Amino acid sequence: MAAHATRDSARGDGEICRDRAWLHCHAIGVASGGGGMKRTWILTAIGRDRPGIVAHVTKVLYALGGNLEDSAMTRLCGEFAIMLVFSAPGLVTAKRLERAFRPVASRLGLATHLKPLAATAQRSTTRPRVSLISVYGADHPGIVYRVAELLARSKINITDLSTHRTTGNRPLYHLLLEVELPNRLDPARLERRLKTLGRRLGVTVSLRAAETTVL
Repeated sequence: MAAHATRDSARGDGEICRDRAWLHCHAIGVASGGGGMKRTWILTAIGRDRPGIVAHVTKVLYALGGNLEDSAMTRLCGEFAIMLVFSAPGLVTAKRLERAFRPVASRLGLATHLKPLAATAQRSTTRPRVSLISVYGADHPGIVYRVAELLARSKINITDLSTHRTTGNRPLYHLLLEVELPNRLDPARLERRLKTLGRRLGVTVSLRAAETTVL
C-alpha cells in the first residue's frame, strides 16, 4: 500500500485524470449550507500540472457550502485545465467566491475565471441525438477547421472534442468529436458529406450514434 501511495503522490492530477477523465459529479453531495435559493456558477482554472489541484479547488467549494454538479478536467502539454459547474447558496456572491479562490490560485499558479450560469442554460427541454465523429489520417494543417466548418454549416453543435497526434517521421492525427444532430438532419447524408471531405483531406472519417451512458 505504501509503495502505491508514493507513486500516486508523485503523479500530477492531469496524469491521474488522463484520457478525457470526465468527472460527472451529480452524485457527490457536499454541505449545502443556508442562504435560500441557490445560484449556479462555472469556474475555469488552468495551471502547471501538479498533485493536489483538484483537492484544493474543491475544498474551497466545500467550505462555501457548494455542490459540484458537473466537471471536465484534462492535461495538455503539462498544463492542467479544469471546468467546474457548481451550485452555491444564494448569499455566496461573486466577490466572496473570487476572494475564496484567490489564495489557492496564487499558491498553485492558477489562472481562474468565474461566471454565473444563467438559469435558461442549465437544462434543455429536448433530448438531442448525440453522435460520434472519428477522423484519422496523416497530420496536416486544417483538419479540425475543415471538419468544424462543415458541421457549423449544418447547424450541428460540437459538445466535446479531443485530438491526439503521434510522433515520428510521418505523424498521424486522430480527431474525435461528440456532436448533437438536429432532428431534421439525415445522419446518412451527413456521413456521405463527411466522407467526401475526408477524401479531400486524405483522412478516414466515420460517424456513429453515441451509446447512452447511465451513471
